[in-house]
Amino acid sequence: MKRILLIVVLLVSLLTVPALADGGTAPKEIYTVDDLLAVASDPSGSYILMADIDMNGVAWPAITFTGTFNGNHHMILNLNNAQVSTETRVTYDGNRKTYDTHFAALFAILDHATVRDLRLINMDNTHTFEGDCFLGTIAGFASESTIENCEISGTVRLDVTGKMFGVGGVIGFGNCVVKDCTADVTLINIDLDKDHRDEQFLGGVCGAGYPDIDGCTVNLAGYISDHGYVHSGGLVGMYIVYPQRFSRNGYIKNNKLDGFITFFEDNSDRRAYCEARCGEIMDWQFSDSGNVYHFTRDERRTYTVNLLPHECETPDYNDVTVDPSCENPGYTAHICKTCGYTYRDSYVLPKHTLSETYDVIKEATLTETGIGEFTCTACGAKIRQELPMLSPTPTPTPEPTIAPTATPVATESVAAAPSDTTAEKDQAKDNSKIIPIICGILILASAVLLVRIIIHAKRMKRR
Repeated sequence: MKRILLIVVLLVSLLTVPALADGGTAPKEIYTVDDLLAVASDPSGSYILMADIDMNGVAWPAITFTGTFNGNHHMILNLNNAQVSTETRVTYDGNRKTYDTHFAALFAILDHATVRDLRLINMDNTHTFEGDCFLGTIAGFASESTIENCEISGTVRLDVTGKMFGVGGVIGFGNCVVKDCTADVTLINIDLDKDHRDEQFLGGVCGAGYPDIDGCTVNLAGYISDHGYVHSGGLVGMYIVYPQRFSRNGYIKNNKLDGFITFFEDNSDRRAYCEARCGEIMDWQFSDSGNVYHFTRDERRTYTVNLLPHECETPDYNDVTVDPSCENPGYTAHICKTCGYTYRDSYVLPKHTLSETYDVIKEATLTETGIGEFTCTACGAKIRQELPMLSPTPTPTPEPTIAPTATPVATESVAAAPSDTTAEKDQAKDNSKIIPIICGILILASAVLLVRIIIHAKRMKRR
């Protein structure tokens, strides 16, 4: 019987072990902003997002990530303060000249890593930078990595003084697999240095590099104001295999693009690369099939102001508030009555109607929060939330001790009060026995003392 019980226990424990990541260890679960920030302390780890997280106002570090990040179909909302990396990677222009370049995105650098099933919503990656720099949404720089089944929306803007720079709707620069992703992005690149020519890149998926892109849907609004050489494309700004020419079987297939790029190239030696798929192709080492493009190349010849999404000098906005649902965040849409330009802000997390009861996944303690799994009564989704730490039970204050009142000795003239209990009656009986004894002892002692006094007096008289 004992052996049978032991086998049952082992089976149950095996069934309840969490799913293991590719590395053979259970991924670290992310429920809160602090959990997400902790990724920076272990960037090679495996993670799974267990709740939607609002990053509004939170400073996000520049992370070189080499692990696995499973978004678990949850969203990171309002990531708008990503730091530019101090760490650099080498980037290449069309002549394969190299630059030590800085990056910013959710992951500044993605190196042999995987990001999947993540919703990165209303990201605003905006920076003014002196030097060579690339910005993206998921990654600023990517090397031998995979980004799969991610939903991205937001704005990437780089105002820069450098010789090599650019922006991308998924990655800024690099090589990786981007598969089954959706990107609804506004990309803005403004060159602040009018005196020197530069190399500028913009792409709805990748600014420059040799990514493999499969099954992605891209909605792109691109704006470039440059005094050097523009390389821009609906999917890739410049397709280039680096660091040296080698044979590879890349692919750009089954993608859908809807968008435009408005640009100005303030340069007497104009190149003006801007195409639906790739602005410039340095190395045609990819297959091209099944892609659908609805793209507008909008080149401006007069450069008086920086090109931006909104050109109306006196905008008059009509505001529309959209409430959150179980699946999507809420936001406020601002629609210009004059020019029709629309932007969104004030995003809030999706809202579920949670059940009053829940399953405890992790018990809360006095020092750690717990985890409860609730059920949305509207959509049936299982929602895990933090359970607050337990409050210490207050020590009860002891009631003050009241000294007992002495019971007066009964005399013959005062009748003793009748006792209400048997114990009190027994105590009264004991008292009635003890009192005569005490009195007898006192009388005897007094008699002895009197005899001694008399004897002492007689002795003194004889003297």
